[in-house]
Amino acid sequence: MRLIAVLVTLLIVGLLVQKQLGGGNAAYPDRALDSSREGKPRVPTNPGQLPAFEKQLNEFVDEEAARRASEMEAAEAQ
Repeated sequence: MRLIAVLVTLLIVGLLVQKQLGGGNAAYPDRALDSSREGKPRVPTNPGQLPAFEKQLNEFVDEEAARRASEMEAAEAQ
């Protein structure tokens, strides 16, 4: 009986570990869609590109904030 309990426990732990390690972004499907979104700023490879990257990143953050605010307003209006 103890052996069966140990095997069942190991099975459950194994399934939980598999879900955590192999799940990817399946738990967050909306984030998986956002990750393929175009227009994200690319990380610079040399220090001279930092000012342009900062400007692009600020614009991206502002656009995302506006998009999420409009989504929230639309959800609240329903």
